[in-house]
Amino acid sequence: MITINATEQDDVQFVGMVTAILNNAVNHYRPKEIYLIHIDHCFDRKWQKFTGKALGAVGRWNSILTIPPFDPSRVLSQKYFRSDEVALSSYRLDQGRPLHLQQTSNYNLHRYIKQVSESGLFLWYSGETKKHDVASVLLYQVEEENTFDFYASFKRAVDWKLNRVRGLSRHEMEDMMKALPTGGI
Repeated sequence: MITINATEQDDVQFVGMVTAILNNAVNHYRPKEIYLIHIDHCFDRKWQKFTGKALGAVGRWNSILTIPPFDPSRVLSQKYFRSDEVALSSYRLDQGRPLHLQQTSNYNLHRYIKQVSESGLFLWYSGETKKHDVASVLLYQVEEENTFDFYASFKRAVDWKLNRVRGLSRHEMEDMMKALPTGGI
């Protein structure tokens, strides 16, 4: 099981939900590589399949998944996990190359997720959730030529609640938010 530690700016309940989503996705897909990216604050659904701006002005979305062009200054942390070659159902923290680079938008248009990993799970989640009542998660999954993605937003009144989902049914997303039984992956 992969644990995500909350920072001083993160709401522990939200980080717990993100941890459940991550571990349920890992348990389902069994990727060889996992990228976990903590973004400074909430991002909206437009980041899903967003590839960049053509001619620096016109936003482009692509059915072939590219690395979302978050400005590197928004990345609070990136963690990379690789499946353990001995115990294939466990993962170890390793050095991964940075996904988000300082570059012009044109270069992002062809940074396909399949070029980063042939068997990977990529999860972006929003930070600063102690002071903001909105949060988000974006997940990309790739296995050889097949990809899958979803986006979810959350709102907090007293507790965090699922707000909107795109790429999954609401029921599927609620299942992903449930903690795995002890022992997990």
